[in-house]
Amino acid sequence: VCGLSIGWPTGGRDPRTQPDFLPARLGVDEFTRWMPCDSGWLSVAERAGGSGTHGLLQLIKSRHCSHSLDTARPVPRDIIAAILGAARNVPSTDNAQPWSVTVIQGEARDKLSQRMLEAFDEGRDGTQTYKKYSANNTPLMKKGKETYGFELYEQKHGLSRDDKDGRRQKYRPNYEFWGAPVLLLLNLPTNAVAGTFIDVGSFMYAILLGMHAYGLGGKPLGSVAKYTDICREVLGSEGMPENEHLICGVCIGWPTGGRDPRETPDFFPSRLILDETTRWAVDSEWSKASQA
Repeated sequence: VCGLSIGWPTGGRDPRTQPDFLPARLGVDEFTRWMPCDSGWLSVAERAGGSGTHGLLQLIKSRHCSHSLDTARPVPRDIIAAILGAARNVPSTDNAQPWSVTVIQGEARDKLSQRMLEAFDEGRDGTQTYKKYSANNTPLMKKGKETYGFELYEQKHGLSRDDKDGRRQKYRPNYEFWGAPVLLLLNLPTNAVAGTFIDVGSFMYAILLGMHAYGLGGKPLGSVAKYTDICREVLGSEGMPENEHLICGVCIGWPTGGRDPRETPDFFPSRLILDETTRWAVDSEWSKASQA
């Protein structure tokens, strides 16, 4: 897909404090639509300062999806804007920054959830407007998916593989946004190609990491992208343009019970180990020195 060069900057420069070349980015309001949000929520200002007590690598390792969020506890607009403002700095092909975001909160959030739940309960499952799943998974992809399904449905919820009704009920809270008071819709132009999807994947992960840094919970919701038509009906073409794919939703909220997701995970699925996904074409002496 791409290469990634890694090395120490010349001259002892610290890239964390002295950038080499930092291209201009689009402003948050250039790629974000706030119109479905309550006016009172938009006007409240709150200092958006994330916690500095968790190192970046620890945040990357501990980030996970939260499945129980506090609907009644607001997430301030300033925090959402700060997360999006940081996420916009991820790399993209030729600095194109192809993503757009619709922020949904308040009455629009509730109406959208209700309409999606009605469709789901009627058995109208919908479909994404882009191809999401590979028809030919590699052995490692199969291993990852099967392990996740086993841990979530069989171990966590006690549901057998053939209990379709039970599994469907466990899927239903996706359309309640797991209780989150804020939902983001991540979009791409309908002429997006494979490289464009890589760009929005980077952007999405930066948002998830920013949420985690604040102690917020949530998760990506590919399920929401099955109902592009409902999003357009509820939000209008301004909130869900005709010339854009809805890639996924991201629900955002504070975990219930005061749980800090940086310290106490909700559900943390197993991951493939490093050597299952990494090939080391390196000098033997370098490898030995790194392991010492």
